[in-house]
Amino acid sequence: VRYLAVSHTALLDDLRARHLADLDVAQAALDRLPVDQEAGLVWSLTGRDAIVRAFARTIAEARTAIFAGIWDEELDELGPLLEAAARRGIETHVAIYGPRTPDGPHTYDMAECGASARLRLSGRRLAVVVADDNDAIVAEFGDRTADQATLTTNPVIALLAVEYVKADVSGRLMINALPAAPHPELLQI
Repeated sequence: VRYLAVSHTALLDDLRARHLADLDVAQAALDRLPVDQEAGLVWSLTGRDAIVRAFARTIAEARTAIFAGIWDEELDELGPLLEAAARRGIETHVAIYGPRTPDGPHTYDMAECGASARLRLSGRRLAVVVADDNDAIVAEFGDRTADQATLTTNPVIALLAVEYVKADVSGRLMINALPAAPHPELLQI
């Protein structure tokens, strides 16, 4: 092996070329990565009043669509807002766990499902509101437990909440379509 002294200018030019080539490769690889999107924010809420206010704000700010699963206990506060959203042209689908029904939104009678859910969940009630496939509130109201909720702008959680409502409604529709069963208690959702 033979070594030869080179000028500092030649050495720096060679190093600069090598690093620039590496930087070009790195930039090309980074340019191929998906655009960084905010993963969504998450807040925890406690107390019925705070949760119902968050539901109300989400419904009022919806621009295109609302999917909700709510109970009669919250219908006095949320029913008029859901009706107003439907009048504004917002596609509004509401699964209602109880016998009451607001006017305007597409509603699904989930009273039977709600009764069996209360038994299964020891008096707790799960409720959701999703606006525009992005803003979601998932709440648990309890007879013997603290009311709590998660409010998020995470689209994955919003999708999960919408699918929860759709699955509940689909299950109820399938059960309603079945002929009378010899053991109706087996068909409770």
